[in-house]
This record gives sequence, C-alpha cells and structure tokens, in this order.
Amino acid sequence: MKILIADDEPLARLRLQRLVEDISSEFVVYATACNGQEAVDQCIEHRPDLALLDIRMPTMDGLQAASEITKTQPATQIVFVTAYDEHALEAFDKNAIDYLLKPVKQERLQQAIEKAARFNTHANATAKPASSAKTPRQHLCSQTHAGLKRLNISDILFFKADNKYVLAATSNDSILLEESLKTLKEEFNEHFFRIHRNALVNISAIQSISKSSDGQFHVHLKDSHKTLAISRRQQAELNRLLRQKS
Repeated sequence: MKILIADDEPLARLRLQRLVEDISSEFVVYATACNGQEAVDQCIEHRPDLALLDIRMPTMDGLQAASEITKTQPATQIVFVTAYDEHALEAFDKNAIDYLLKPVKQERLQQAIEKAARFNTHANATAKPASSAKTPRQHLCSQTHAGLKRLNISDILFFKADNKYVLAATSNDSILLEESLKTLKEEFNEHFFRIHRNALVNISAIQSISKSSDGQFHVHLKDSHKTLAISRRQQAELNRLLRQKS
C-alpha cells in the first residue's frame, strides 16, 4: 500500500513514518508533504492508496487538501492525524475513513491503515469493468532542484524518452518523469499520438508536417521551435488521424 504523510512538523512526519514502517513492510511511505498544497501535488504525482493528513497546516489546511484530493484522486483514502478533536465532524464530511488524535498509538494507526486497505479492496472488487479505467490526470508533477513543479496536461506539447526518464515539455517549460511512454500513451491516448517509438505529441498542438531532403518526415508544433521526427510506420496513421480531425 502506497501512503502519503502530510504534516508541517518534520518530527511529526518522521515519527508517523516510523510507525507505518514498523507495522508492516507492505505499507510504504511513498511521499511526504509539509503543507496541504504539497499534499495535493504529491497525490496527483504518486496516486497513493492512503493519505495521512494533519489538519492545521500552512498554505492549505488538511480539510481543504482532502477536498482537492477527493476530486483529483478519488481512490485515495483519507485519514486525519491531528492534535485537535473539534474538527472530527467536518473531517468525516470530507469522506475521511478515520480520525486519529496525536500522539498516535501504533495499534490505532494500524487499525486505520487496515481499514483503508479494506476500503480499497472492496472498491476494486465491486468496480464495474466499464468504469475500471482511471480518469486521466489533469496535471503532472516532478521534483526539481527548485522544488515541486507542476504542468497542466493541456499545456504539454510532447513527451520524449530521455534515457531512464521521459521529458514532458510545454512551449516554455519542461519536467522529467519517472514513467514510461507506454504508460503515458495508455492514459492520455485521447489527446496524444505516438509519432515515434521515443515520442508522443499533443494532437491539438500539431501545426504542420514537413519532409526533409532525405525523406524524413517531421512534425512542427505550435508555439515551439522544436521539431520531432515521425517514423515511417506512424506517418500514414498520423495523416489519417489529422484528416479525421480536420
């Protein structure tokens, strides 16, 4: 189970992480956050099964963060971990499955995590086949030297494989993702086309296609000087797609 911990106190995050790790190796803390906005961004990026949220945090409090997480990542279960009990009713209004008071006891935390696991198992077992696919993300996030950076999917012009990473580029920005082109293609198939084994392009961003003297076709993208090669295998299918769109 993938778990996110959000608390503005570093020692509180560390203590909670150690408690989680002591319960079972099956419960892994994939990300931590020091405020509500960062918690939302981390949920969008990592899609945890469970988010352990403090309530009183800067930038965006835990209750606001829970609302945003529920909208963007409905499969993520919410458990509040707080020193205050006056928010309990409001917390459950945010679809939280549990409410833990600090200092958290390991046994109580284990009960909450196991409850989240049961919720996820039940949801997976009862999901209808037609609705089993996840809703495509609206944003992609990546940790950079300057902090967490987020790009809107609609602004991304192309994805391109770059060694062990995939470059996601807009007209004026870019991030590196630890995801495969195959995974991105499956998720964003409606809006991106694979022009080469190493590249996907935003269909709506295609401005024109040119052919070089050596017979190589290239795609030109709106608001970008970057051109990308089109494989011979994909050229005919791309032409067909663009004719349908027009």
